[in-house]
Amino acid sequence: MIASIRHNPLLGLVPHMAGEWSGMAWTAVVGILNNLALIFLAVVGSYVVALAVLRQDVAAPGWWAAGIVAVILRAVLTWHEMDISHSIAYRILAALRMALFDGFARGVPARRPGQHTGKLAATAMGDVEKLEFFYAHTVAQLAGSSVLFVAGVGLLVPLGLDVAVALLSGFVALIAVTLPGLRRGAELGAQVQDAKAAVSVLAVDLLSGTREILGFGLIPQAQAQLAERSRAVDSVQRKLSAFLALGSSARELCVLGTVVAVFLAAVSKPGVDPVWIPALVAGTLTLLAPVAEGVATVTQLQPHRASALRVLEGISLAATVPEVEAPVAFNPSGPLGVDVRDVEFTYDGGTPALRRTSLSVAPGEHVGISGPSGAGKTTLARLLLRLWVPDSGTITFASGDGRTVDSWALPEPSFRRMVTLVEQDSPVFHGSVLDNMHLADPAATEEDVLDALDRAGLPLGGKRWTSGVDTLIGEQGMSLSGGERARFCLARALLLKPKLLVLDETTASLDAASERALLDAVSRLAGETTVITISHRESTLAACDRRVQLGV
Repeated sequence: MIASIRHNPLLGLVPHMAGEWSGMAWTAVVGILNNLALIFLAVVGSYVVALAVLRQDVAAPGWWAAGIVAVILRAVLTWHEMDISHSIAYRILAALRMALFDGFARGVPARRPGQHTGKLAATAMGDVEKLEFFYAHTVAQLAGSSVLFVAGVGLLVPLGLDVAVALLSGFVALIAVTLPGLRRGAELGAQVQDAKAAVSVLAVDLLSGTREILGFGLIPQAQAQLAERSRAVDSVQRKLSAFLALGSSARELCVLGTVVAVFLAAVSKPGVDPVWIPALVAGTLTLLAPVAEGVATVTQLQPHRASALRVLEGISLAATVPEVEAPVAFNPSGPLGVDVRDVEFTYDGGTPALRRTSLSVAPGEHVGISGPSGAGKTTLARLLLRLWVPDSGTITFASGDGRTVDSWALPEPSFRRMVTLVEQDSPVFHGSVLDNMHLADPAATEEDVLDALDRAGLPLGGKRWTSGVDTLIGEQGMSLSGGERARFCLARALLLKPKLLVLDETTASLDAASERALLDAVSRLAGETTVITISHRESTLAACDRRVQLGV
């Protein structure tokens, strides 16, 4: 599968746009009709002018009417072609992004060390936007120019085989001057794409590390790195532009030579009315223009191939979900117990992140998990949340009445409502309080949000929250203190009314007062939610019913 993708990734994406095939085909048809109208207009215009110059005669009214109709038809077709191609482009953009995000949801986070958020962002935004125009417009142009050229050669055969051969020879010449440079153009195109991707990755890294850059006074170094990578893009882009300009000049010479050849073939043919020769030349030139443009497009496909390959790799991310025969309906009314048996986990090519571990947590219990750095505390949290699949062992959930179910046998929607994770660095997004809370539960009302915030020990009162749930949080929750941020994320989790809540170092960066406020909120969950608290702080672990030590 991967080998065929790498061989021709542009074709590999076509099945993911199956719903737009008819629209793409219609765009090609409209493009062909539009070019036919242009060719007809060029022929009619040349004939009318040649008739006036060579014979001082005025063309019959029918020719003038035909020309006016061609002008109107071309205007309508041009508008319609732009309208449908833009519409299809947006739908293709949506189709590719949905397929891509489906791949991300299936394969992110991965245990591969090489996975990088900047690369994924560049793929989801830049690469997909580049491809939408290619599939919505360029493919139709290539198909249309191919059909027109074949039809044009066929139409010239009745005028004389030598005229048709002249046109066909021009096409062969276009291919001949283009083929030798395809490899070099592909290499330069790949270098441009790699250089641009490197800039995108660095930009994402710099933006995510803004506070560190400011804190350590690294602005000049960051600017220098970005400038260096930008210069690398500019350098290889100049080489590519010069190469493409040289190829364009060669193709223009081929078009000119073809027009001259057709002219000479027509002039030397007895019985051809001289008035029609300018029309023949104009029609040939108008016919060859999209063909030459199509050949030029083929030489510039490497950036699109590179983009298509990255999109396909994102769409094809390997699922980290084990095979399950059939989802199991399991929705206990009370808290959820957990039984972890002989679970192990290793990152690709690395040392074990979690050695064989077993533990049991009763429904409604509050258990603290501690251990030295590298013992696998965070890894265990992510295994409990089904973000990763253990290499061996089982994780089983139990209801208060004794029913049990394998973690991976639960349907995804019901699992996500039953089991929730709040990490030390849980994300807070730009927007209002309500916007952030709707990420957990889009159907949550204002009353639901206020109740969850109250339960988390963060009531929206006083001058700080004058706009209530419409108060803006700011980028990365910048307007929240550490304690407020922790309780805010806890409130978001409580909106789901989870039956199992996992807290991973949630109090790690809090002062004593903020820690106590959070622990008080957690203590109020007793009896309705099972809580697993992962922490290295003795004061946090002391609030748990019991404590489990990993790595011993």
